[in-house]
Amino acid sequence: MRYSPTLVDHFLHPRNAGLMREPDAVGEDEYAGCGDLARFFLRVREGRAAEVRFQTYGCGPTIAAASAGSELAAGRAVTDLAELGAQEIEHALEGLPEDRKHAADVVAGALRAAARDYLGRRNGDREGGAGNV
Repeated sequence: MRYSPTLVDHFLHPRNAGLMREPDAVGEDEYAGCGDLARFFLRVREGRAAEVRFQTYGCGPTIAAASAGSELAAGRAVTDLAELGAQEIEHALEGLPEDRKHAADVVAGALRAAARDYLGRRNGDREGGAGNV
């Protein structure tokens, strides 16, 4: 399978990459098979991801998936992000080759971890909900 034009565009022109000062939530996930890592930062307003930023280390599809994931997350309810599946990330990229599907898994896992971090903080659980952070 060749990479879709959407995946290539997200890889060449990643959206929302970089750190965020004083985020409301942080979450990360890693794929042990190759060491790919994604970390997401959320700024939440009225229960929605008002701003989303990411850092990632990995293959081109993982970078593209993080970029697409950041766009999918923007404006969404944090409770919805806590349930985000890898299929939605993969769909946003118009598919992934079988040997690169881990990119969507890592990104979805990091976004879910960020959402759980926020929900845990909101509920007064300073340690719980942080996921893999």
